[in-house]
Amino acid sequence: MIFYLTTIFLLTTIFLLTTIFLLTAIFLLTIIFQYQAEVKRGKLREDGKQLVLLKYLDELKDDLDNFRAPASNSFLSRLFSSSRSSSAEVVKGLYVYGNVGCGKTMLMDLFYDNMDSVSKQRTHFHDFMLDVHERIHEYKLTLPPKHISDRKNYDPIPVVARHIASETKLLCFDEFQVTDVADAMILKRLFEKLFDAGVVMIATGNRKPDDLYKNGLQRSNFLPFIPLLKSHCVVLDMDSVVDYRMTSPKPLKIPGGKSFVVDNNTILDDIFLHLTNTTVKDAVPRPLTFLGRQLTIGMSVDKVLMTSFKEICEGTLGSSDYRAIAREYSHVLIKDFPQLSLGNKSSLRRFIIMMDTFYDRSVKLVISCEVPMVDIITLQDTHQAAEDLRLLMDDLGLTQEEAETMNLFTGEDELFSQKRALSRLHEMQCLDYWDLPHQKRSK
Repeated sequence: MIFYLTTIFLLTTIFLLTTIFLLTAIFLLTIIFQYQAEVKRGKLREDGKQLVLLKYLDELKDDLDNFRAPASNSFLSRLFSSSRSSSAEVVKGLYVYGNVGCGKTMLMDLFYDNMDSVSKQRTHFHDFMLDVHERIHEYKLTLPPKHISDRKNYDPIPVVARHIASETKLLCFDEFQVTDVADAMILKRLFEKLFDAGVVMIATGNRKPDDLYKNGLQRSNFLPFIPLLKSHCVVLDMDSVVDYRMTSPKPLKIPGGKSFVVDNNTILDDIFLHLTNTTVKDAVPRPLTFLGRQLTIGMSVDKVLMTSFKEICEGTLGSSDYRAIAREYSHVLIKDFPQLSLGNKSSLRRFIIMMDTFYDRSVKLVISCEVPMVDIITLQDTHQAAEDLRLLMDDLGLTQEEAETMNLFTGEDELFSQKRALSRLHEMQCLDYWDLPHQKRSK
């Protein structure tokens, strides 16, 4: 009898200890635990809204770990399957919106880095849409001309969506922002096919869903996308008056200790020498080959590029050029940076695209500017900006009254983009950012 009771006691103890061990191991793997560990180390500051988002992300991780893609929609599959064969078919993603620096992207990346049970892609939304349009173009090239002209029966969206869904089941978008009419017109059809194929989306943005593409051209054709987004994503408001990037950075381990200096090209030469053991005079231009063409910019040694504002922001560079630069170089040093304003809107927009691309790939940016960082962008209107606006109105055939109802005057998305660029530029001065590994392409 004593032996029997002892055996029962030992087995019960082993079971309890095993259960505690497994529960502890599971807890240690949660995103919330990792976040709290960073808080204890002093690297993060605990935030109530961030904790709410983390709870949703942990639940989503559990759902995706048990993910089973929807079955084929063929007649036979519908005939021999139940109406809902798996709860994973209705896994909802997340759409998180809020001000700059509130932690949206950081927490999405923490989730992404811990998500290994499904195929995944993490990218800037603008880059994703460029890729979609490239896929559409490539598909058109495979078709006879008569098919392309037959608009009623020709639609490349299902084919492109099917290819994307075959490559990834989790899409994580940074900066979900719709500003292009070509994107707006296809979003509903594209994501309807992606969601039907079981793709789950997490996106960060600055606007709540109802305000996406607000006052945009032909917005009525875009509006059906909004209920589709809401039906497939939990919508979370992360708005905060706190920008956690705007903290006092610790000195960097480079000459001068800072990666943003005022009117001091000489210190950039010293930083270049520190990073490469080579003087700028001994560096050489190196062409980058991509998309069937070449780009030659600045002087470089290995993964370090020295260039000027005129070369990198005043020319004709676009998103694909900045992506090529970000893939090739881990450090980019820019001399002779001026104060930006609405008067040089083209350069300002290129700067914003460059910042988003470099930040997305953890490129270390060093700038010598004629003004302090807080003054790098001035939003005061100028005669040139007014002239640009008038020309744009003429191109679009808009009256003054029509233009006043559009983003041409409010510029809300553009103002947010500028705030985001400044916030990210500030974070790029931090030692934690400089410790990040260089991402040659979107994760």
